[in-house]
Amino acid sequence: MSRTQRKAMWWRIQQIINSGGSRPVASGLELEMDSDPRGGPLPEEPASKKEMEALRKEAYENGVRDGSSGMYDEWSLSTGGKPPYLAMIDAKCNEAQAHERVRHLRDAQRLDERIAAAKQDLKQHQELAAQKEQQRTELMAEEKELQDALADRESDHPASGWGEATRSLTRRRSAAVARVAVMALLIAVELPIQYASFIFFGESPVLTWAFVLGTAGAMLIAPHQAGGWTRRLTVEGWASALTVTTLVVMAAWAVGVGLLALLRASVLFAPGFDDATLQPIASTVSALDLSQPTVTLLFGGLLTLSGLVAFTYGYLGENPYAAKLADIQRRRSEVEKALAKATGLRDRDEHLATMEKTLNDRHEERWQAQIAARGHVYEVCYATYLQAVAATMRNPAFTESSSQWLGHTTIRPGRPPAARIP
Repeated sequence: MSRTQRKAMWWRIQQIINSGGSRPVASGLELEMDSDPRGGPLPEEPASKKEMEALRKEAYENGVRDGSSGMYDEWSLSTGGKPPYLAMIDAKCNEAQAHERVRHLRDAQRLDERIAAAKQDLKQHQELAAQKEQQRTELMAEEKELQDALADRESDHPASGWGEATRSLTRRRSAAVARVAVMALLIAVELPIQYASFIFFGESPVLTWAFVLGTAGAMLIAPHQAGGWTRRLTVEGWASALTVTTLVVMAAWAVGVGLLALLRASVLFAPGFDDATLQPIASTVSALDLSQPTVTLLFGGLLTLSGLVAFTYGYLGENPYAAKLADIQRRRSEVEKALAKATGLRDRDEHLATMEKTLNDRHEERWQAQIAARGHVYEVCYATYLQAVAATMRNPAFTESSSQWLGHTTIRPGRPPAARIP
């Protein structure tokens, strides 16, 4: 945090304090400490320029007043005593430095807590980083194995039996969109045909649409899945339980084709009724001179054709090992991101734990300098006060004795700074 930012933060805090807010507001040092947990706060200037000017002005005014009151003579400072106003300055300095020591100890405790938390989290982050590194190694080995198998057509790995090479993500997505579009188009064509057949059952609209949607979807999804299973069996071998499943699904689909074609032909050849006489009339398709078996074969052929299209899409679908390779690469990317994060946290905690003594010493130096700087402000007030007294008295003897008194007296108000809590 720059000096300008620290001043802006201090100004905002003063505005909040002056506005009479009911909540206690942390000082600028405490706020900066929260944003710099490793090194502790950077001490602010010992006092603002406005505060220093006010203190000096007060010391000068009191010096002029006391110098003109006649309370001093040339022997006043020779006894070793301390004038009343200077004793008051000592008290103010003690108060200011005591406040800084309290903040020093509180800030030191917070720094200790952060270092302790870093030590506690270090083991967890080390274990997490090691776990992610192991996962990354395993995924890279599996990825390399699949890549080699897909590239080597003579390998014993099942992935080498697939004809097409690994496709890019864009091509895979384009093929998937095209496959879904064609399947949706075939289902949309089937819906009105199936609805015209199932409406003769006389059920409610909800039940009728349940029959329609279920039948149209199953008659296309079943051969599509069977096509994918068939391709897998041709690569990996037929000695699998998937073989029985594929045969059962295709047999059920073939039965469905025959029954649906027969149902559609029966609906078309069903006689109608005259609205006026209620007498049965021949169906419209009878005028085409087509027999019912012929119409049945026609609709059976159309259903078979759409099923074969779906079967072909399934058979020529995406290489499952290429899809598996893409999934491994995606998982590896996620693991690498998690590894980078865990490694950063581990390195941060290691640095904080190994630099504990250095950080504590640096923290102590900063606060001792801050406390000493607070006392230097009042040393200036000492000199300003005695200068005003001497200038007002215009007594060379007092001026000389005050200079000697300042030369042999260094302001050390209050007790020495408290030791850092271990």
